Amino acid sequence: MTLDDNPVLRAAHDFWRGLPAPPAGIPDIRQLDAAAIPRDVLPHLIVAEITNADFALSRLRLAGAEITRWFRELPEGMDAVAYGSLTTPAYMQHMRDLLAELVRHRRPVYCRSLYTLPGLTTGDPPNTVTAERLVLPMAHSSSPGGASAVGCVMLVETLTASDFRAGPLRILPPEPGVDVRHGPFRLPV
Repeated sequence: MTLDDNPVLRAAHDFWRGLPAPPAGIPDIRQLDAAAIPRDVLPHLIVAEITNADFALSRLRLAGAEITRWFRELPEGMDAVAYGSLTTPAYMQHMRDLLAELVRHRRPVYCRSLYTLPGLTTGDPPNTVTAERLVLPMAHSSSPGGASAVGCVMLVETLTASDFRAGPLRILPPEPGVDVRHGPFRLPV
């Protein structure tokens, strides 16, 4: 996969690369001008602060319109404990692993997940939802490590369904019959 295969992720990556960053650091979230975020990216954007040694999602700061359309419950201000209660331990571990990869490399990380849901009506084939995520590291100047540490993330996620009638994903909270397959983490060029 290259970012050119997904125009929303490409636009997010290009925007992130254009943000000012100190010589040895990454862009600071406090320098982010929300009005400058490309219009095609904003609906797919999640901005979150991260803390703790296990890189748990600590607080959701922004969830774009497409994100809130696909997920039943993802309110701004949600903390890691509340988010964890809405999903499965395996999914939370995947998110911790994704954030750990981001912190380790200090550069964007891509991953793709497939959700196989039961058909929308009796007799329908399974509905496959593809989630493509690009996680972009951001510093938070008030966090330990300042401009050189990853203190926030901009996560851009596009979701497509094999059945166009798909409504909100039924993974928050998880429902029976949802099979999730996470692909490997990649560092896009």
